[in-house]
Amino acid sequence: MRWSSWLLRLRQRRLCVVGLDVGPEFCSLVVLTGSPAQPDTVCCAEWLSLPEAWVVQGEVLQSFELGHWLQAYLEAGDYQPEAVYMGLNDACISHHTVTLAEGLSEDDVAFQLFAEVQSVLPEYAADISIDFGVDAEPAPAGEPRYWVQAVPRARVDALQRVAHAANLKLQVVEPRHDAARRTQLSDALAQLPQASAALAWQCDEAFGLALRAWRDEGVNFLPHRAVSKHLLRRAWVLGVSVCAMGGAFLAAGFALVMSSAAESKHRQMGDVVASAQAYDAAQKTHAQAKAAQQRRAEQARWLKARQDLQSQSLQWSRVLSQAAHGVWVASVKQQGTRWTVQGEALSATHAQQLVAQLTALDIWAQAPALPQLQITSAVPTTGLPVWQFRIEADLKVGV
Repeated sequence: MRWSSWLLRLRQRRLCVVGLDVGPEFCSLVVLTGSPAQPDTVCCAEWLSLPEAWVVQGEVLQSFELGHWLQAYLEAGDYQPEAVYMGLNDACISHHTVTLAEGLSEDDVAFQLFAEVQSVLPEYAADISIDFGVDAEPAPAGEPRYWVQAVPRARVDALQRVAHAANLKLQVVEPRHDAARRTQLSDALAQLPQASAALAWQCDEAFGLALRAWRDEGVNFLPHRAVSKHLLRRAWVLGVSVCAMGGAFLAAGFALVMSSAAESKHRQMGDVVASAQAYDAAQKTHAQAKAAQQRRAEQARWLKARQDLQSQSLQWSRVLSQAAHGVWVASVKQQGTRWTVQGEALSATHAQQLVAQLTALDIWAQAPALPQLQITSAVPTTGLPVWQFRIEADLKVGV
């Protein structure tokens, strides 16, 4: 259920983001959701099969086509992400160390670093995007030293066009190596259900990119510093406007008080009007309290339904993690109450045993079925055939 109240959305706010890794050999995608404190669900994690002309050696050549495809993919999965985090191929990124004089302003530092890096790059690489940070160890002369990473601006612009075509807000463009390292060092995988963690490990770079929504640190080739300064400037203007409006209201209130004092001879009539206004205010307060009580009851019913659905998800996740012998789960999708599992098994019996274990759970509105169970050709490494299967079921709305 979607609530129109912005206050209710604020209380129930959950993050849903996309991590899109553009690698030299393949692209991968992860949709990650969770509370503002930490992620808790990997909705999907897949390697993408894209036309060869769209992405070549980690460079996006057909931005609008890729963006429209990404939008259609997310809509088909009923995902509603609010932002996307993208990774760049490390081969197109150059690394530099620059020492500057002390006492420079932030704008001067950015300008000098851009000029220094631009001067050491070939002329054809003059149009670049950079990000930088202060080196922990200063130069021997005591002057501040900065590490700078640079990438052709065309690469960043191409990813921005992809996000725009997909109708998503692009938050970060960073090296895919940094995203993979974030996955390795993060404890988020240990806090996820086993099925979600298994999906995330298949696409560690894309998972690390999506994890940036909760761990906002590292390189960002977007002009994030300029955006931050613009937001601070808007906040200052808003504060000044609020103070000015407050002064105007104070002056208006003072004028009302003086007018009331001048009309003291009509005080008795004013008391009658005040009583009527107090009665109207009491009626409005009662109506607001009643509406708030109804909203709380509706929130409690909604939360109970969500908790029941999550309980069902935990039950089937435990069954999948315990039924690993003879069965490999390739993907798990849960769209509302519709539940689908795809994978491979050593034999048809193994797949049927997994269905039987799932059927034993009292969480199904429609029991698990095997609409697809077929044998494939022998695997070259083992010489044995493999059974591919798909299990579909419908979860109960509430247990």
